[in-house]
Amino acid sequence: MLIKFILSYYRKAPFRIIFGFLMLILVDIVQLIIPRIAQKSIDYIVLGKDYFDKIVFLTFIIALLALSIGILRFSWRMIILGMSHFIEYDFKNKLYDHLLKLDASFFNRVKTGDLMAHMTNDMRAIRMSTAFGIISAFDSVFLFLATLVFMLRMNVKLTLLALLPLPFVSIITLISMKLNFKYFKKVQESFSNMTDKVQELIFGIKIVQSFNQQEKEVQRFNIISKDYVNKNIILIKIWGIMFPLIFFFSDLGAAIVLFFGGQQTILGDISTGQFIAFFVYLGIITWPMMAVGFASNIFQRGNASFKRVYEFLKEEPKIKNRKDAKYILPEGDIEFKDVSFYYNEGNYILDKVSLKINKGEYVGIIGRIGSGKTTLIKLLLRVLIEKEGKIFFDGKDANDIMIEGIRDSIGYVPQDSFLFSMTIRDNIRFANKEADDKFINEVIKISSFDKDLKDFKDGLNTLVGERGVTLSGGQKQRLCIARALVRKPKILILDDAFSAVDTNTEKEILKNLYNYSKNITTIVISHRISSFINADNIYVLKDGKIENSGKHEELILKSPVYREFYRIQKLEE
Repeated sequence: MLIKFILSYYRKAPFRIIFGFLMLILVDIVQLIIPRIAQKSIDYIVLGKDYFDKIVFLTFIIALLALSIGILRFSWRMIILGMSHFIEYDFKNKLYDHLLKLDASFFNRVKTGDLMAHMTNDMRAIRMSTAFGIISAFDSVFLFLATLVFMLRMNVKLTLLALLPLPFVSIITLISMKLNFKYFKKVQESFSNMTDKVQELIFGIKIVQSFNQQEKEVQRFNIISKDYVNKNIILIKIWGIMFPLIFFFSDLGAAIVLFFGGQQTILGDISTGQFIAFFVYLGIITWPMMAVGFASNIFQRGNASFKRVYEFLKEEPKIKNRKDAKYILPEGDIEFKDVSFYYNEGNYILDKVSLKINKGEYVGIIGRIGSGKTTLIKLLLRVLIEKEGKIFFDGKDANDIMIEGIRDSIGYVPQDSFLFSMTIRDNIRFANKEADDKFINEVIKISSFDKDLKDFKDGLNTLVGERGVTLSGGQKQRLCIARALVRKPKILILDDAFSAVDTNTEKEILKNLYNYSKNITTIVISHRISSFINADNIYVLKDGKIENSGKHEELILKSPVYREFYRIQKLEE
């Protein structure tokens, strides 16, 4: 699976990859030529000063070859390692793009730590496979065979004796790598848990401090961190056993060459230069035997990571466009016809809801917690899909319109006022990159943020911090209203968008919105009756059904639920 993935990228630039591997082959060949030249130099040194000129010449050749190795090695590294970074870059983009297409149900199910691990550790392991994994596998085979040819040409008997311990190097490495793969997967899972915990702690730091739970949180994190360390220690132990054994068998080969090669040198069967060159070749051939294990290790890790990422990429959004859906921007007419929704069959969150909102109307939706208000809005935004009934935009079935078209026509202010770690300007322009400062200041005034803006030294260039941490709850809500307005929506949805705003500011914003949004269909969800005084129509939800509808004065008389909200608000005032 991983090999197919790597080859799919290599096919995109075949000549570049072939050239890179040719450079790698040339490095190996030049590396193998140097000991033969060194052999002659040593033999000349043994013969005496009469060969000084030849020694100088051969030394110069060795220096040139060493320089060429540097240039060639730089070339293949730039090509092959550069390609691996491109693969990581492209695959990360695909992963991120896929992430943005998934719906809310996926994010409710999957931990943030897992997603972070996919984007960091897993991607790093895959990149290593596409670079050092491939290089180690290819280089170990070629270099082993090429070195073996050079050694056999020098001395067959000594070569066979020297190679006796080396198969054990590969066997030890392969066994170690299998164990390594098993525990690496556990390390990755532990890393996900730790990342998830750190993120949770950062986002909840104010709660932790306000309840004075710092010590308990440190203890909880220590348990997770210790688990991560313990799993890494197992990996270290595997490597700790593997390397001494590898070096033992490598040194055993060297001892065999020293004993038998030394005898042959003393007897004059081989020259001193040949003996030293053979020793160098033994050192070179040891690397491929080890590289088999390294390549296996890198591929095992990469394959484990690739499987994790691949499982994530197999996730499909539950809410998708129909094949025949068209991109249409609704103008603002909305109709629900006997719409029902449930998560578990029989347990209705919305039950046969029918309502009609005309273009340009200002409509309120009110109801107790759990009455289905937010679910109704999620159906409009196509975050959820109705189980029964139909939703229409401008008389067209919502399922016949592309989700992108519906969302592009809606300006939405959610309950959770989320802001990005950017400037005030960039947060407002998030949904409309073309908006100029004149228009931004206009929507800021409508959302009553203009007075607050004067208090910021850098104005629109003020950084709001992560999740808008430098702003108050009310300021964040008003910025979110400005962000929704700046996209010039046909439909504006305010989901409890005034909960952190005082009553006077709310009245000011509603007045500004009423004057600005005469051609915009505005839907306001709130527990505050003051939000609905001038509404064209108000829908009262109770237990997933429409209990009543009408204007403010009518509902005070005919809706017990609305009357109760009105009575509570009057008492609060």
